[in-house]
Amino acid sequence: MKEEKVKSIPVVYARIGYGLFILLGLYHVLVNGDAVEGAMCLAIGLIFDPFDDQIAWNLRPNWQKIWLVVHLGIAAGLLGYGMAVK
Repeated sequence: MKEEKVKSIPVVYARIGYGLFILLGLYHVLVNGDAVEGAMCLAIGLIFDPFDDQIAWNLRPNWQKIWLVVHLGIAAGLLGYGMAVK
C-alpha cells in the first residue's frame, strides 16, 4: 500500500492564524462581551496548531501538550459560561 504524504500548513502561517484567532476571541470576550463567540474563535484557533504538526502527539514535549490542553479548557470554560449567562 502506497503511503501518502499529508500536506500541512507551514508553521509560520499556522502561528499567524493561531494568533489572529486568539486576538479575535479576546476581542469578542473583552470588547463585545460575548463569551460564546469568544469561545468559538478560541476553539477555531486550535485548528492552526502553533507548533510543528509533523510531530506526533505522544512525541511532543509536555509543555506543548499542556499549552494546547489548557487552551482547549479555556475555550470550553468560556462556552459553558456563555451558555449559562444567556
